[in-house]
Amino acid sequence: MLVNARDAKNLPGRKTDVSDAAWLAQLAAHGLLRASFVPPEPIRALRDLTRTRTAITRARTREAQRLEKVLEDAGIKLSVVATDIMGVSGRAMLEALIAGEHDPAVLADLAHPTL
Repeated sequence: MLVNARDAKNLPGRKTDVSDAAWLAQLAAHGLLRASFVPPEPIRALRDLTRTRTAITRARTREAQRLEKVLEDAGIKLSVVATDIMGVSGRAMLEALIAGEHDPAVLADLAHPTL
């Protein structure tokens, strides 16, 4: 049985490290402990997937912010031109910069027509 520690702590009685297991077993045998909710396996898998997706999204955002800071430190204000520097136009301009292109007119031509 999975029990919330807060519920067990609120019950009176001895709770030393030596007698924890025996005392908790006795409380459970008398029905004084309430079992915690354990979601079914599909819900646990969905929660794990959601947590992983959230972590990946945060990591992607951090990398985009780090890239923007590096560009601004180099004097390239790409975020002024493109709202999303990781979008299609921003990535095309970044690839051109990596390839060695320095002409602003050529870089501006790489922008998507709706930018």
